[in-house]
Amino acid sequence: MDKLKFAVVGVGRMGSVHAAHLLHGRVRGAELVAVADIASEALEAFSKKPNGVPTFKCYKEMAERVKPDAVIIAVPHYHHISIARFFLERGINVLIEKPISVTTAEADGFNGFLKTLEGVSAAVMYNQRTNPVYKKAKELLDGGAIGEIRRIDFTVTGWYRSQAYYNQGGWRASLSGEGGGVLINQCVHQLDILQWLVGMPDSIYADIATVGRRITTENDVTAVFKYRNGAHCLFSASAHELNGINRIELAGDKGRLVIGERLMKYYFWDKSEPQVNGDTVSGYGSATWHKRVYRYGIRRIADLILGQQIRIVKNFTRHILTGEKLISPADDGISALTLINGIYLSAWEGAEIAVPFDGLRYEKLLKAKAEAEKK
Repeated sequence: MDKLKFAVVGVGRMGSVHAAHLLHGRVRGAELVAVADIASEALEAFSKKPNGVPTFKCYKEMAERVKPDAVIIAVPHYHHISIARFFLERGINVLIEKPISVTTAEADGFNGFLKTLEGVSAAVMYNQRTNPVYKKAKELLDGGAIGEIRRIDFTVTGWYRSQAYYNQGGWRASLSGEGGGVLINQCVHQLDILQWLVGMPDSIYADIATVGRRITTENDVTAVFKYRNGAHCLFSASAHELNGINRIELAGDKGRLVIGERLMKYYFWDKSEPQVNGDTVSGYGSATWHKRVYRYGIRRIADLILGQQIRIVKNFTRHILTGEKLISPADDGISALTLINGIYLSAWEGAEIAVPFDGLRYEKLLKAKAEAEKK
């Protein structure tokens, strides 16, 4: 196979970006052969550009007539898995925009389905995993560079959205159309990075709120994740703070990582905290510390122009053509979704939630709230 024949289902804001990368040859070994979208205006906007790529209102018709090798799915969240199943059952590889689904119950069923497949691949668009700073952080953490994790602070306030943004309507910022607000739409990336770096917690306690906006979903989140070793993570996020930040601090008994959007500071001690505590016979106790800085580098410029998502598309293409390991396989999608569903469940019930929890319990509560929202 010289080139993978790609189709894109959903050519709205993000889908049109994927289509443009494929169309203009920015993904080696891939070509765009068709797009599909139920929205006439989206197809008209795509067709106005002289590209000669056939468009379809129905993705099923597109699959029959074009027979693509791979499909990128960029549609509203509730439809991700049903469309992915359709293509995978026909031997067509799929790359699904985040989140993998709206509920862990559906994602769990999808993971079971994936295990029955042979000769076909599925991935999810967790592009933050390609951030060089996060990749270095994972390397350090996996190697025990800062020792046992004791504390995590993760602040995500860089997702500012005005009332004008929400007034555009559509499926966003609704339980019935999107499955939530800032948490499931934007923070899914950060929550994937969190679990990718340190694993899953044992419990979640959370509060969500709507601040300064006329919407039915949250734009403010505070959550505490408790881990098996006694460590805690304080996660706070908002879409109403001007000029916000994206910063994670991970403190261990041998050092600390402080990670921003463009660089990471790595602090490490000559002795671990248990050693200092054991060796100190008077006074407070201390250890000599050292510091290294790791920067995003020139990739930052490329990402500002093309976006990180193209690296996932390239990896997905190489995986199919050459067997390269997937950066974000589809069955990984359930982990960040578990944190999201768990935060909502804890906030709605006003209680600490054990992880894992009953996905069907969450799904039932979500459906009830979505129906109430429609009224």
